Amino acid sequence: MARMGVFKIATLSINGLASWTKMAMLEDFLRREEIDILLLQEITHPNFDAFLSYKTYINVGTVGRVTALVSRDEIKITNVTRQPSVRGIAAEYRGMCLANIYAPSGAVQRQERECFCNSELTYLLRASPSSMIVGLDFNCVTNKTTALANSTIVER
Repeated sequence: MARMGVFKIATLSINGLASWTKMAMLEDFLRREEIDILLLQEITHPNFDAFLSYKTYINVGTVGRVTALVSRDEIKITNVTRQPSVRGIAAEYRGMCLANIYAPSGAVQRQERECFCNSELTYLLRASPSSMIVGLDFNCVTNKTTALANSTIVER
């Protein structure tokens, strides 16, 4: 539960999460760690109905892996924007943008990744407020010089 304006936010690339056992483990993680908002990438089976007291916003597509935003029921998420390619979902909470991104990966998808970053990502974040939290799985580290040592909260 959100404590006096403090929230616990997590981002996970779940690589499919196809079994009920793994779904139960994810729900246990949510409750044990008291996560208020969870940003998920690489969902293949978007069935989160069993997560009592949580609301799920899923960017459902016809193929591939999708993104989702999971929040406690009492957290009022607004302005949910789903990207047509299902690689991104954004929403607002109290004037802050929550963005969840799963970018194309690998050398074969270099052109797709460039298009994603130049147009689709721009579309997804077009009406973003001045502050945002981004959960991401960019999957595009090509060598050790492009790797980041830690996550960053972006504020414009």
